[in-house]
Amino acid sequence: MILKLHSLKRQGGRTLLAFVMLFAPTLVSAVRVIEEQAIPFTAFLSKADFDQRFPGKEVEEVSILNPGWYVIYEHETLAYYFGPILLQSTGEDYLSELTKTVEAAVAQRPAIENYRLVLSYEPSQSASDFEKSPRAAQNAQEPATAPPSGLWGFIRSIFGF
Repeated sequence: MILKLHSLKRQGGRTLLAFVMLFAPTLVSAVRVIEEQAIPFTAFLSKADFDQRFPGKEVEEVSILNPGWYVIYEHETLAYYFGPILLQSTGEDYLSELTKTVEAAVAQRPAIENYRLVLSYEPSQSASDFEKSPRAAQNAQEPATAPPSGLWGFIRSIFGF
């Protein structure tokens, strides 16, 4: 995945400065959400072809993402969230695949550094948000009930009832 910012850096300081002043505030505040099936295509599509085939959707706040696992690639002012993915194990497979692609790109262009590539369940609720929630405080004060025993308890534990 070749990023547009790196090509702008080579064109000169004025172009980069103009880009940063005009577009960086919008890039920093938005996250591009792309379906996870796009990850294999990052290895061989050009950035223009990839953007055309997988335009994704920009969201302003990570807190409004659909719940699920996301393979997250962040670099400078770019944030790509691939997902949501239902199963963590599937997300780990996609993360491994994207890691290989990014490492190959870094090998070709060593100037690409300080990127972040992780698998994360989003939207995540921080501890401070949890403490502010009145329902969370109520649940924290309620005593835990013992799970029912016997066959019904076993079935409930398997299916999460």
